[in-house]
Amino acid sequence: MMAEQTVKSNSEGIDELDCNSALPLYYQLKELIKKKINENVWQRDQMIPSENEIAAAYGVSVGTVKKAYGELVHEGLLYRRQGKGTFIARPDFRRSFIRFFRYGSGPEVEGITPGSRVLGASVMAPGPRVKEALKLDKGDSVIVIKRLRTLHDVPFMLEDLYLPESIFKGFQDQDISQALLYPIYDAQYQAPIIWADEFLEPRIAGSEEATHLGISPGDPVIYLERIAYTLGDKPVEFRTSTGRGDRFRYHIELR
Repeated sequence: MMAEQTVKSNSEGIDELDCNSALPLYYQLKELIKKKINENVWQRDQMIPSENEIAAAYGVSVGTVKKAYGELVHEGLLYRRQGKGTFIARPDFRRSFIRFFRYGSGPEVEGITPGSRVLGASVMAPGPRVKEALKLDKGDSVIVIKRLRTLHDVPFMLEDLYLPESIFKGFQDQDISQALLYPIYDAQYQAPIIWADEFLEPRIAGSEEATHLGISPGDPVIYLERIAYTLGDKPVEFRTSTGRGDRFRYHIELR
């Protein structure tokens, strides 16, 4: 078992808080912690200083630190271990599809990861949108993987995945039919996904989407784009997904 790592309690590497700013101190502290996680200064699974230590280091109240930590726990960037302390979490994107598509409910699907059927994998020159999203240079190649997402062998989403070949050499040869991708990015390619941008829009199904999704051409679909970023805000994945409109829902929690 690996020994627990601890972030230095003197908060080395963290910028100062601005008491004259219109932004609340707890919010400034929260953003500074997020910045250091993104820049890999404070690393995953490290224990961070206690609320009392941070409060003393920055001359703020424990309540201010508690609020910053609490929001980061709610956002999934930190987690608490009873009797141990507060730690930097590994990003968890497993429930991303549930946010957008209703592919079942109840105990029969709880905790089930959607399956995949790989339809093709190749290496090619990127098109303009892919090049822009991944910030690629002239002459760069991408790995392109097309797969069909399913639940209990019922298709609900057609997906195209684009990865920079310079980072993910050989990825097209892996069997990802039943695998979560982000743990592979992290463990094998040292490219942990820290955050992602997602965009969605309504469309109608073309013949290819209709054939794979078991619907008719012209039926409503939802088109998603995701740009996923690793350390230093570097984009390393561009993903487009087309899902059945009759399985779509949108959920957002505002606090």
